[in-house]
Amino acid sequence: MHYFRVLLFFFMGSMLMAQDGTRVFEFLNITTSPRQAALGGNAQSMWDSDPNMTLWNPALMNPKSHNQLAMNYVGYLADIQFGTMSYVYQWDRENFFSIHGQYVDYGNFLQTDQIGNITGDFTAKDAAIVLGYARNLNDFFTVGINAKYIHSQIESYTSQGAAMDIGIVLHDIDYDTNVSLIARNIGYQFQSYDNIRESLPLQINLGVSHKLEHVPIELSGTLHDLQKFDISEQELDNGQSSSNIRKVIDHVSLGAELFPERGFNLRVGYNFKRGNELGSDLTKNFSGLTAGFGLRVSAFKFEFAHARYNSSANVNHMGISVDIERLIDRRFY
Repeated sequence: MHYFRVLLFFFMGSMLMAQDGTRVFEFLNITTSPRQAALGGNAQSMWDSDPNMTLWNPALMNPKSHNQLAMNYVGYLADIQFGTMSYVYQWDRENFFSIHGQYVDYGNFLQTDQIGNITGDFTAKDAAIVLGYARNLNDFFTVGINAKYIHSQIESYTSQGAAMDIGIVLHDIDYDTNVSLIARNIGYQFQSYDNIRESLPLQINLGVSHKLEHVPIELSGTLHDLQKFDISEQELDNGQSSSNIRKVIDHVSLGAELFPERGFNLRVGYNFKRGNELGSDLTKNFSGLTAGFGLRVSAFKFEFAHARYNSSANVNHMGISVDIERLIDRRFY
């Protein structure tokens, strides 16, 4: 029970820390893998070999994810380049460790003086290094923590911070059901851009996934950004305020994965907040809809996802994961 008291303390504390206003290091909450993107953009409850999931909840580390390495790349909106790396290692039966990296390259910008004369150019970049630890409490519960060092640079201005994620997962293998609760980005900006400290992008998510018994499908659902009830647009296109129903549904993303344990997977998802905010009443542009696939070839798995924002803005996610254990076995035996 001691573990649960500690977790409850941190979850309640992180909720109290949530505040409105300017936030820094928002890149920490960008969708990080093709699988997550294809399942609605917030999926984080899969108890399997995918090391990418442990970047979002370290408590998802398990024996299947041991010695799994994943690398992902996104050609994001407005020519922004985004990439991640994840690796998981099982120390013994109860203890697991992970290491992750995130970076964002926003590209080159023109630098001008006060009257608009071009004086040069500059770049902007964000990066984070994440170390994770997880421990199995028993056959059903695992707890985990991520520790993050965060660095950001805009022209000659830099900012640094530290944060942690605290998570717990219920994994009921007999019923193929997982429940994931995580408080992300609890931390502090210890070096600001211009002597004005900003809050970090705290995020509290609750995810559930379940494999159907007689059909090769795993269903997933996530309630994201629970630290704040109203995350919707303040004013809709028709000039009216968002309803309470809209405010609830904007916290939901859904996904389904066909053949979740096979060498080839098909995935589809829907993000209600993205669909509500970026969709158009005049045309059906399928904003919020996501889809993708995974293909395993020997020790390698190739991932792809397509996320639709609107008729002129779409994002393709690409990734590759390597089963290092299988790769070594094939080489030496």
